[in-house]
Amino acid sequence: MGSNDGENDEKPIHEVALNSFLISKYEVTQGQWQKIMNNNPSNFKGDNNPVEQVSWDDCQEFCKRSETESASGGKTGLRLPTEAEWEYAARAGTTTKYYWGDSINDDYLWDNSNLGTHPVGQKKPNGFGLYDMLGNVWEWCQDWYGAIYYQTSSKK
Repeated sequence: MGSNDGENDEKPIHEVALNSFLISKYEVTQGQWQKIMNNNPSNFKGDNNPVEQVSWDDCQEFCKRSETESASGGKTGLRLPTEAEWEYAARAGTTTKYYWGDSINDDYLWDNSNLGTHPVGQKKPNGFGLYDMLGNVWEWCQDWYGAIYYQTSSKK
C-alpha cells in the first residue's frame, strides 16, 4: 500500500498482510443513515446520495446500532475498514495510478468541483464491483492517522 508519488505521509510503498473482510459495494446512503440514526446531517440531500457531514464517532455509533442477531445467535455488526483494507478494496488488484488506469477518467470518478454529492453507484465500479471508491465523498477508516505511519509500520 502507499505511493512513492504521493504526499510524504503516503510514502513509501510497503507490503501489508490482511485478514479477510467484507465491504459494502456502495457508500452508506442518507436513506440508510436516516433509518438507523433517525437523522440526516448531510448538506446535499438525497436518499440515494452518500451521507456526509458525519464524524468518525458518528460512524462508530452507526456501526454499533447496525448490529443484528446472526443465525448462530451471536451479534453481527459493521465496522469501518482499516486504511489498508480500504486501499486494497479501492485498488482492486491493480498497480496503476488509479484502479482504472494512469489518467483521470470521468467514467469512474465524479468531478466534485460543483461542491455537491451524487447518488451512489452511477459511475463504473472497480474490478471488485465496488462503486465510488474515489470522488463523491471522503471515507472514514477505522484506524488512526500518523504522519510517519507508513515509514514505521510493520507488515502485519
